[in-house]
Amino acid sequence: MDFTERLDLYLEGGMIDEDDVKDVNAIIAVFKDKYGITLTEENADTFIAHLCAAFNRNKTHEEIDPVGEEILNEIKSLDSYEESLKMLDDVMKVMQHNTLNETEQNYALLHINNLIARVR
Repeated sequence: MDFTERLDLYLEGGMIDEDDVKDVNAIIAVFKDKYGITLTEENADTFIAHLCAAFNRNKTHEEIDPVGEEILNEIKSLDSYEESLKMLDDVMKVMQHNTLNETEQNYALLHINNLIARVR
């Protein structure tokens, strides 16, 4: 299942706006077009939810606790780490209306590595 319903709910609830939807759709497209990975509710629900929440936090200037050093070290030890860095770089490049700070990027890396584990 795609993310249309989820994004519509987030829009209706005021969690995201139309520009955020454009960025999420661009991210979904880059995974499909460049990596052959179709993001679905089944394999990327937490990743997309995190991105939407991060976009909202950018607007409200809310900060979250950073990813723990132990978790970061675990992510860095994964075989998928280098690939996930490239994917994160592509995510950052296709966003036209948002950005992710270092903390949000580390959480995105966590979700991308989980995604890779689910689809491979």
